[in-house]
Parts: sequence; structure tokens; C-alpha cells
Amino acid sequence: MKKIFLLFTLATLFSCTAYAQLLCSPNGSIVMFTNYDGGTLNINVDVNMPNLKICIVSYEAVSVNLSGAYVNNVTAVHYAGYNSQNNNNCGAPVIPTTVINGAPVGVTPVIQFAPTSPLANANGNPTIVCGYSCDTNAYQGGCNTVDQIQAYFMAQYPGSIVRFHKVQYGCWQGTQTLTGAGNCCLAAVANNLSISTTVIQPTCNGLCNGFASATATGGTPPYTYQWTGGPAGPNNPNLCPGTYTVVVTDAANNSASQVVTIINPAPIVTNLNQTACFSYFFNGTNITNSGLYKDTLQSATGCDSVINLNLTINTVNNAVNQTGATLTAVATGASYVWLKCNPYSVISGAVAQSYTPSLSGNYAVEITQNGCKDTSICKTVVVSGVDQLDENTIIHVYPNPINNALYIDVDAAFVGKKYALFDAVGKLISSEIIYQKSNQLNVEALSKGIYFLQMEGVNKKWKVQK
Repeated sequence: MKKIFLLFTLATLFSCTAYAQLLCSPNGSIVMFTNYDGGTLNINVDVNMPNLKICIVSYEAVSVNLSGAYVNNVTAVHYAGYNSQNNNNCGAPVIPTTVINGAPVGVTPVIQFAPTSPLANANGNPTIVCGYSCDTNAYQGGCNTVDQIQAYFMAQYPGSIVRFHKVQYGCWQGTQTLTGAGNCCLAAVANNLSISTTVIQPTCNGLCNGFASATATGGTPPYTYQWTGGPAGPNNPNLCPGTYTVVVTDAANNSASQVVTIINPAPIVTNLNQTACFSYFFNGTNITNSGLYKDTLQSATGCDSVINLNLTINTVNNAVNQTGATLTAVATGASYVWLKCNPYSVISGAVAQSYTPSLSGNYAVEITQNGCKDTSICKTVVVSGVDQLDENTIIHVYPNPINNALYIDVDAAFVGKKYALFDAVGKLISSEIIYQKSNQLNVEALSKGIYFLQMEGVNKKWKVQK
């Protein structure tokens, strides 16, 4: 590489050293020294600049010596270059490899050989190896453009400002001072750094599995990413609902920020208003009381699905009061259908709240109330108060007392109707349909005592004795 440069850089060598001294920023804290030939670089820190960083680039090995009244202000000394060893281009003594002397106690010099440049420039080498010109728009013969060099060191010390940059081809001569300044200052570059973000919202209400990713473009790569209160990198996983800010800083210390919002998905809630008779099956339980109930299921997406049930249980008061032979349903504001029991059969026309049967027997009522239907228990009714019919009655029961048979003779109007035989306490002994005018009832098995015979449709009883 040395021979290539010698063919076309002699004019450049002399013109670079003739440049006026330039101070890029009086408040800057980075000073840079760049050449090809290396040599002995004596630096006198004669300006009181806090947090001073001294950066050196060369192709040939260089021997750096720090001194001066304010040398203890130096916080970093950083060499990046090709470091061609056994440099004898600058005369005796030969420099076998790059060395840095005089750094303050606690400051460890950094020496890197051909590190990658964060800035791509077609006119310069992709790695930091050397420099000799301030021109960023002309091919540098295998060396770097100064913007590549500056981008590299700014990436190493983000937030710093360049005080000056001194660039030449030939060997370093004499002593370089900070008051002497440099000869290359880059024009300000517009900050075109921008950020695009990708956001994946949480899958379910209350979960912290949101995700955000940032991608930087423009500016001067490489980029550093910092999420507020989060990771230092482009991706920020496992996010709870809230707002998050990412700050991106490029190699030229430009920065941009972007805010992303993680939204808590709405809960999956179903509200049910349900009315049921007597009970309702919900959440594996048979519920018999009105009230508010809750069940949590899993939706098709794996999220909790909450069901709120406002349940009204309607019931029927099926109690029946009995006064003598009269039965009265306790429920009011309902509809009623009175029934004969064993088996149930509807009593035609008996639809009032109260019912007085004409025959002894077992009776119940079917009650419809609040849209629900229920049947009472069977009540036993004994119709009493008549011992026998007079002599003009067309029903004849004999003999009395009876032995083994009781005879019942009836008029044709009673054929097809039922008789009922009760004991003295009203217990039903037997009941049959009469199919003819003259009938014989076998009572051989009856115990001795008083019995009552009643005919369907007649509000009277026949008292017989055995």
C-alpha cells in the first residue's frame, strides 16, 4: 500500500500541512490525529479541557507520548489503524509497533488494528486503517475518508463533540498542541435518523405478553437502542399495558425517540338475565335461589371468558288449606285446576281457588303461578252428614246390618256411575263403576263395624253396619 500512495500523494502531503488551523468546536472533548506514515506523535495537553479523549489513526506504527499541564484531564487514548510494524519511514529510531506512553493513572490506552468503520463510504476502506485527506468525495487510495474516521470514534464515545481533527500524510514532527488545532472539520449533517416500530398487543386481558420492536434507519450506523425502564436493544418483550419509549442513538451521536402504546384487551364478558322455575343448572350446580352468579370459562383464543348470571328463580306456593270438606289453595293471583288423585284426573269446571267435593276421596290442585306450574299433595276429604235416603229415593242399599253381601239397586240414571265405600274414619275401602241396576257387593272380608256408602252425583251417604 505504501508504494501506491507514493505515486500520487506528494502534492497532497505538502498541501495538507499548509491548511489553516481549524477549531471545529471550542467546547469539544475529542481531538483526532490521522496520518499514513505514523512516526513519533508528541502531544502537549496545554488546554484545560475536562474529559479529554485523544484518538489516533495511522497505517505505519506510531509512538504516542503524552505530556502537558493538563494531561490528567485525559480520560481515553484510542488508537485505530493498520499498525504496519517496524516503521522506519520516519527515521531512527525504528518503531516496531504502536505504543502509547504518558497516559494518566487509571486510563488504559486502547489499541485496535483495522476495526470496522460504522460508516460506509465508497471512497474509503471499510476498516479503519489510515487517512491523509479531508476530502470525503474522492477515492482515498485504500485509506479512509475522514467522515469514516470521525464516525468510528464518535461511536466509541457517544455524546462527545469534536474539538479538532488534524490530518496529514507524512510522519509526525515536533510536538502537537491542543492550541494548535487541526485542519479538517466536517460540515454538519442533518439528523435524518428515524425509527419505525412494530407492536404486538397482549393476547388476553390482564396479561403481560405484549411485544414491541424498533428499527432505525438513516443517520450513521451502527445504532444503539434503549427502552426506558427496559432492555438495551431493538426488542422489548413481555410488556404489560402502558406506554414505552425507545431512544435510538447513531454513531454520530444523533438520537431519535418513539413512543409505543400497549393496550389492555377488553375482557370477554357475557351478561345473562335468566328466569327459571324452581331451579337452574349453572357452573356445575343446581341453583334454587335467585341472585347473581359468575362462571369463568376459556375462550377459543385461550382467554378467560366471564359469564355473569342475573338469575330469578320463580316458585309456586302449592300449599292447600282444608276446612271440613272444603279445600283452598294458599297461592293467590294464580290459576287452578282441581284433580282427583290416584290416578290424577281433571275435575271438569273446578278452576276456582277453593273446591268442595261432593264425594269423599283424595284431591289435589294444579297451580300455575309466576309462569311456573306445580301440583299440591293429595288431601283426603270425607263427606259426612247424611245417613240414608228417604223412602222415595231411587237408590236402595240393603240389608242393614249386612253379613257377607251388600246389595245396591239403582235407577237407570245411575248406571255407569261410581260408588265408594268408606269406613267410619273416612278411609276408602273400595270404589267401582255400577254397570247394571241391581248390584251385589262382596263384603265378606270386612271387619265388623260401621261403613258408609256414597254414590257419585249424590250428596248423601248410606250408613250400614256389619
